[in-house]
Amino acid sequence: MNNRTMVRKNLANTLKGISILIPITFFFFLIAFTACDKDNEPAFNPDFSFNHISDNYVEFINESTGEYYSLTWDFGNGQEETTTDKTQSFIILYPTAGDFEVSLSALNYSGTVKTATKTISITNTLFAVDFTAEISISNPNYVTLTNTTIGDYDSFKWLYLNKVVEDQMQEIAYFRLAGSYDIELVVTKDGTDHTVNKTVTILQDDPNYVQGMELVWFDEFDYTGQPESSKWNIETGGFGGGNGELQYYTNSQDNLKVENGVLTITARKEQIGGKDYSSARITTQNKFDFKYGKIEARIKMPYSQGMWPAFWMLGSNLSTVGWPECGEIDIVEMVGGPGKDNTAVATLHWDNNGSNAAYGESYTIPSGILADDYHIFSVEWDEQKIKAFIAGTQYFVIDITDPGLSEFHNNFFIILNLAVGGDWPGSPDGTTVFPQTMEVDYVRVYQKDDSSKK
Repeated sequence: MNNRTMVRKNLANTLKGISILIPITFFFFLIAFTACDKDNEPAFNPDFSFNHISDNYVEFINESTGEYYSLTWDFGNGQEETTTDKTQSFIILYPTAGDFEVSLSALNYSGTVKTATKTISITNTLFAVDFTAEISISNPNYVTLTNTTIGDYDSFKWLYLNKVVEDQMQEIAYFRLAGSYDIELVVTKDGTDHTVNKTVTILQDDPNYVQGMELVWFDEFDYTGQPESSKWNIETGGFGGGNGELQYYTNSQDNLKVENGVLTITARKEQIGGKDYSSARITTQNKFDFKYGKIEARIKMPYSQGMWPAFWMLGSNLSTVGWPECGEIDIVEMVGGPGKDNTAVATLHWDNNGSNAAYGESYTIPSGILADDYHIFSVEWDEQKIKAFIAGTQYFVIDITDPGLSEFHNNFFIILNLAVGGDWPGSPDGTTVFPQTMEVDYVRVYQKDDSSKK
């Protein structure tokens, strides 16, 4: 090996060593720099003061010092606030007596968090009478009144128009004509009445007014998600309804959802719970029932062999006397399939010496099928008769004054469901189309102005 070759080799080894040394040296430099930077970051300390404005209201003021980016308050009552405004103060309500641990956490620009904690004591449990009045967007002649009174009390009542409604935490107030109306909430505590008044303004006369009646219960489905739990129960299982039905009822949004102002019940072909089909069923049992009045729903039906949608009612004493002793009012049913998808059926069931007695009538629309568009299905029910209608056309009536029809002088609850198969419609076949939907725009219940309501 000549001298020139040896020089090149030594130079190469030297450069290789330098190339390894540079990144290692730089890495340790970064660590040292970061450590020094952390050690040298500007100091900051979170702190706050508080003032009792009243027995139950406390003002909190930021007293933190140094350089920091944001503050997070935890007021110890479930309320939290995060802000970058260092001058912002907060007035917080503590309605009940007790000790509350309040913390203030400060975050600096390097990601360091420091926290200050103090305990405040509230010695008084607040009593404050109040309520909310929310005008319905879809039915602006109806106002939902909710008692939001804080503290303990003995009883309360709503006063509006000429009505007195006692101890209803949520009351649906109806104002038929446009105008401004006073609403009063009277809360009684230890024999003393405490009152708050509010005024609501109704902008229109009720376009859906039914002569001599008022709306006492409704669901316009003007929300998103599943049916409101305060109004509806979601029933699940594959019990078959006693009719040989083939579906399994679920609480999945694949089968039951509210969206864009419509409740949709969807029947699907899928194996679940030992069944070959899934669907949904909801009821108002133990949440709303009524006796006498008018009930209606605007529904777009499914179609196809084996479909069995229903909008119907059962007697509220079902759990004690069973069926058919409780009575059944089928406002509308339909059994799907060619030549049947265009026909609505209304039926009553009752007990006849231990067996099921029934009477029904049907109505076939002049053209198309019931899945083509929405139709309004309704029942008018009083002490004398029950009548069924489709789009205002009566096609069913029965006299219920006979003592053998006593079932129909009790309260009933509401049911909406889409069954698949069963003794009446028969099973789906090769012509059946899945999925199928039952779409409900609204459900409304009216009673006479002088009727008692639930």
